[in-house]
Amino acid sequence: MSDLPDPDEAPRLREFVDLLPASTPDAAEAMGVAETTVEGYRNRLEDHHGIELEYNQSENVWTRAGADVVDEAADDDEREELSEREAYIYRSLPSSIAALAEDLGVDERVVRAHLDVIAEKGWSLDGDDAGNYHGPDQDHLRSSEHKQTRTRKANKWWQKRHDELVHDFAQLEWPTSSLDAYAGNEDWVTHLTDLHAGDRIRRDDGEVVYETDMIPAVIDHITERSLSLADKHGSFYDAGHLLWGGDFITNEGIYEGQFEHLDAWLDEQHDILVAPLLRQIKAFAERFPTLQVVCQVGNHGQHRASGTSRQANADLILYKHIRNAVAAIREYSDDDTLENVQFLIGEAKAYRNFGMRGGEVLGHLRHGQDRRPQAETSARQNEWRGTLMDHDFDVAAMGHHHISGRIPWDGPPVICTGSPKPAGEFVERLGGRTSHGTTGRRHQDVATTFGVSDDGITAIFPIDTRDYDG
Repeated sequence: MSDLPDPDEAPRLREFVDLLPASTPDAAEAMGVAETTVEGYRNRLEDHHGIELEYNQSENVWTRAGADVVDEAADDDEREELSEREAYIYRSLPSSIAALAEDLGVDERVVRAHLDVIAEKGWSLDGDDAGNYHGPDQDHLRSSEHKQTRTRKANKWWQKRHDELVHDFAQLEWPTSSLDAYAGNEDWVTHLTDLHAGDRIRRDDGEVVYETDMIPAVIDHITERSLSLADKHGSFYDAGHLLWGGDFITNEGIYEGQFEHLDAWLDEQHDILVAPLLRQIKAFAERFPTLQVVCQVGNHGQHRASGTSRQANADLILYKHIRNAVAAIREYSDDDTLENVQFLIGEAKAYRNFGMRGGEVLGHLRHGQDRRPQAETSARQNEWRGTLMDHDFDVAAMGHHHISGRIPWDGPPVICTGSPKPAGEFVERLGGRTSHGTTGRRHQDVATTFGVSDDGITAIFPIDTRDYDG
């Protein structure tokens, strides 16, 4: 008889069970242990808890025996619990998508997404081509597809898209360039992060203050302001560096009720970013002798349908799409367009190290979900000291927390960059929100740019929404 490990008595065993299906290397990385330790977990589960595990060779994952089998004899009334909004929609049936959207004050695509989730949870829905839904039906329709089966199908789609990009890129020349440095000159660095394409933010009075269609103009504003500030700084530059810090795409289903705040699906989130980011690369490549684009994935980009694929990250696919576009432009252009551009793309790790000033100054880029933006306690100080000992960086940049500034500590500069997306409750909990009183709204910080000499940072400029006319 199988007996799941008690989470209090054997928390690591229970953690391993919750990760399944997973490969041995991925489970080891997720748990921070050696692969031999994971093998020991499997043996203990089978020998002491009677839990039979199976190895799926085609998927290269371990799973519990029979996990993919749907129990047809299970009680048909075991429907998954609906959220408050889903329950409201279900009780409102019969109705049309248009009527529900008007009632809820949301886009029709949001209603369709809720109805899809309701159906996936096993609740009966009967719709027609005109968008009318009928019910509820007492004899609910149970989903015939097991959750893990759907998970693998979604994961295969992500893997397929990633593999297509890798295959396409293999036919192209890798975008590289020489990052030379000359005494007395500087490099110019611009850090942007947390664009959250796909989010729509309203004020309490209902006014939309941030939405996907605004983001291209925001990126163009960052590009123009950074280059203007480079001129204002008045140095001679050997290289430009674009630090793309992740969460460019907000994704779908990252948190409960996210559908309420979306105005674009995942493919639309991806597509709207490509052109302005390519414009940014082109502008920087024309301004500086060489350009290095350093890319780090964020936590929103991770595709929650599977925790077993390192490629299942929407940011990563966006970065590789743009890298491939640059490589194709270089190969098929009649001139030397973008010949001075190179890419460094971080994948499974939480950071990406990169060189500046011909490799003499080391940069450290993180998304930031695993670090606090303050070093207010000895534990936080030690966290950054440990990072410094591991990476020996001269300057670090991070985002995620949607606040801007420089971490006050006795180590190298750690720069936090804000987000174009207006701050919410998350920032308020961090104590990072600024009260604007009655004098009007403070300009939103949207990026950070700074100069770097052979001795380190020479000046830091926040880029905010002053003069933004998007």
